[in-house]
Amino acid sequence: MIRLSKRGWNNVLIFATLLLILVFHQSGNFFNQSDLPSTQSLLPEEVPVMKIDYGTHTLERIGQGWRIRPGLELSEARLATLVENWQQTIVTPLTGGKLQNTAVVVIWLAGQPQSVVIQVTQQGGDVLMQHQGRLYRAENRKITEFIPEAIL
Repeated sequence: MIRLSKRGWNNVLIFATLLLILVFHQSGNFFNQSDLPSTQSLLPEEVPVMKIDYGTHTLERIGQGWRIRPGLELSEARLATLVENWQQTIVTPLTGGKLQNTAVVVIWLAGQPQSVVIQVTQQGGDVLMQHQGRLYRAENRKITEFIPEAIL
């Protein structure tokens, strides 16, 4: 047995108590983690969108505004809303599955050498998106919030 003074044993008990508190605190965080999918933003919020390519049409930033080529009868406010929808959409990751009958959208972000390629389709009241092989769901959204009606 280790021979310690009364003060030495008090120090051992204090450090043992602190260690147990730390272990219990960390184990509580470990057990409270759920298997439910977390929500996330599809695009980085701090990086501005420079261009969105819908295949036959291109939505691009012009100064502080937006234009779509070839021209559609859409207001600049409607074009800005499309871009905001892409930037601010919160999605839930899904497991498995491949999308069929999708529209392909290519988004170019400022300062990024690679574009973001997203496949989009409407399923019921949700929009399903696939990016880099991962499937996401934007709940209670319509595909027309991301792609102008005239292009669909």
